[in-house]
Amino acid sequence: MSRTQTYADILLNLPVDDTLKTFIERHAMPLPEGWIWHDSIQASKSLVGLIQMHPNVAMRDRIVAGLHASTLLAHPLGKQAMFQAAHDRPTELMGLIACKNDLHRAFWLYIHHPALFEAAAEIEYLDHHGQQAQQHDLGLKGTIKRDEESIAAFGDAIKGFYQRELGCGEVCVVNVLDRARGTQLISIHAKDLATAKLEFEGSQLHRRVGSPNIHMVLEYAQATGVARTIIRGGAKYHAMLCEAFARHLLGVGVDVQRIQTPRLNLSTLRLGLNISQAIDDGFVGLQVKSVTVVSGCGRLKMECTASASSDQRCVTELLQDYFVAENPLARGWTIQAAVLNFYLAPMQGKHRCQVVSVEITSKGRLNLHKFDEKLRAQLEGYLVQLGILKAQQVLKPDREQEQAHQAVATSLFE
Repeated sequence: MSRTQTYADILLNLPVDDTLKTFIERHAMPLPEGWIWHDSIQASKSLVGLIQMHPNVAMRDRIVAGLHASTLLAHPLGKQAMFQAAHDRPTELMGLIACKNDLHRAFWLYIHHPALFEAAAEIEYLDHHGQQAQQHDLGLKGTIKRDEESIAAFGDAIKGFYQRELGCGEVCVVNVLDRARGTQLISIHAKDLATAKLEFEGSQLHRRVGSPNIHMVLEYAQATGVARTIIRGGAKYHAMLCEAFARHLLGVGVDVQRIQTPRLNLSTLRLGLNISQAIDDGFVGLQVKSVTVVSGCGRLKMECTASASSDQRCVTELLQDYFVAENPLARGWTIQAAVLNFYLAPMQGKHRCQVVSVEITSKGRLNLHKFDEKLRAQLEGYLVQLGILKAQQVLKPDREQEQAHQAVATSLFE
């Protein structure tokens, strides 16, 4: 959204239907005698006026807060999350499809199916913060334990870590959700240190004591044994979350060192970038844009980049042309990092190709998290074809479930 919506904006963009009627009735807001529920701008404006003039400040605040709560998912990414949360609920899916827009969809789910709304909010959180995610090859392909004892032990492990590290986390709430593409999402909310915020409650100003929420998530693909995590803190926090998950929800004790991001072999890039599947997928050009190479003794590092005038030729080809026998790649230097460019045809009316740049290092760092799920899966597949990634190192979606989810999403526009 380009700006913060007021509750008046929200009401003017929501249809005056049974969902809005249910919301107003739950808050017991009195309506004028003879009020008739009908879907019109005039009815929406009348509701805005009634809320503005309501003498009960606390009630007005609850209504406004409820209207704003639904906007959390009122955007395209939120829509995807809502459909994923309801992917195995046909009745709820049809209800979502019948809604007029994303705001209506989010409001409908918030009022009629609050548990599904919260599940969608967890999915949206992971997708929205995907650029912060770290991927881990656990090497474990087990079924997640969902019994109360296992989930409680998992939560206790996280509590213990935060109490040792930061002196907080004495309360921990864990939820396990199934995503439409065949992965599982574990969301964790831990209690942070208490704060005292100056806030209004009705018409009274109070310094309210409360504890912020420490939000962390882990997504797991049983088919490949790969997980990705989002958690505040450094490598120690990510490793803790993976270790606790493996030990208590998969039932396998693992060494922290085992779940570190594996080293990758970039040596195949010496031969350039030849991926026939990428051309079949619609890319019009492929290029090893740059490489960082290190001498055998490790004392010298050099970065080489193909310039814009190279006409999309790979930097590895240029190194051979210009250095011949002195080419560092032919003298045993190792590739420590690389940038791979995948070119798409120019958009209509444009001259320049669109570029998808994949950054990768031998230490296992990739920027694939910045791309949407479909493109990320494609790029992972290309790296598997090149031999840089192993098939078991990718967060591979379940094909049949993914296709079913896409079919539902497509039906929205038919």
